[in-house]
Amino acid sequence: MGRNGNFSFIFRALQSPNYRLFFGGQLVSLVGTWLTLTATSWLVRGLVPDQSPGHIAAVLGVVGFASQIPIFLLAPFAGVWIDRLNKHRIIVVTQILSMMQSFALAFLALRHIITIPEIIALNAFQGLVNAIDIPSRQAFVVQMIENRDDLSNGIALN
Repeated sequence: MGRNGNFSFIFRALQSPNYRLFFGGQLVSLVGTWLTLTATSWLVRGLVPDQSPGHIAAVLGVVGFASQIPIFLLAPFAGVWIDRLNKHRIIVVTQILSMMQSFALAFLALRHIITIPEIIALNAFQGLVNAIDIPSRQAFVVQMIENRDDLSNGIALN
């Protein structure tokens, strides 16, 4: 336990105002991401005709794969590229692109004109955005923590 028997040491990186703002924004962004992932799975389940459970699982697997494979393939290279650029700008752009992807998904779904291939394409696009966004966020944490002693805590919270 920390000083005086409390657990304040767990959140000590939040003493940096910029990191505090980043952390709050990241919480909002992640909630949006989780909502989109859940809604997409639910949408796919509603679009796949009632066939065998294996068919539904396969379509859900392809949709999930489309969003994750770009991260797996591109994030290591994106990390090297990002180190040479302004991470703040990259994060702003990736968040705008993520918002646009979610709006496109919602627009097509609410108009009842969305198809499974469109969902796969939108998820692949989101995976490309995330392949740049994730390493950008991780590298940006180092720039926001004012006290170097709190850096490991900021990385852990991230």
